[in-house]
Amino acid sequence: MVKVIRNKKGQRSRRASGSSYCGPTALTVLTGKRYDIVEKDLLKDVNKNVKYRGRWQLDWWTGERKKFIPAKEETQIKGMTNGQMRRALKRYGYKMFRSDNHGANQTFRQWTRATHGKRGKTWYLVVAGNHYMVVKGNKVWDTSTPEKGCPITKISWMKRAKMQDLFQVEKISRNKIKGGEN
Repeated sequence: MVKVIRNKKGQRSRRASGSSYCGPTALTVLTGKRYDIVEKDLLKDVNKNVKYRGRWQLDWWTGERKKFIPAKEETQIKGMTNGQMRRALKRYGYKMFRSDNHGANQTFRQWTRATHGKRGKTWYLVVAGNHYMVVKGNKVWDTSTPEKGCPITKISWMKRAKMQDLFQVEKISRNKIKGGEN
């Protein structure tokens, strides 16, 4: 009998074969799912329309229509948009909201200093320097942190990265899911 490796919320899961990427890693921390499960679900979304993306392509320079060669199916997720992250979180029963704690033109370090003692038990999804990080209280999770995260003061990377987006992530209550309210 093979023992199934489980993950839990607030713990980072690694990709078994190779390097992990920030989007799926953030999802593993926020939802408690394993990296391989998250990546498989994301790949379904990305690859669902690969063969139907059109048969002809317009060359805008010459104005000719050329035969379109469809893109190959992706085998791993290397980057995510905020829309893809929002849909993936919704699939797992979470919702992300733009946070009121976001000040324009701040670096990650400036934000952590400004919100020290105010973050509490709220889960934040931070996009800084085109990179996803998860923050809760004084802990941060990333592709480079240990499984259980590390204190914000101990990270040596991404401190000076300019923050692009900041989201609060919350669990959707069961009655909202069943009632169809989103």
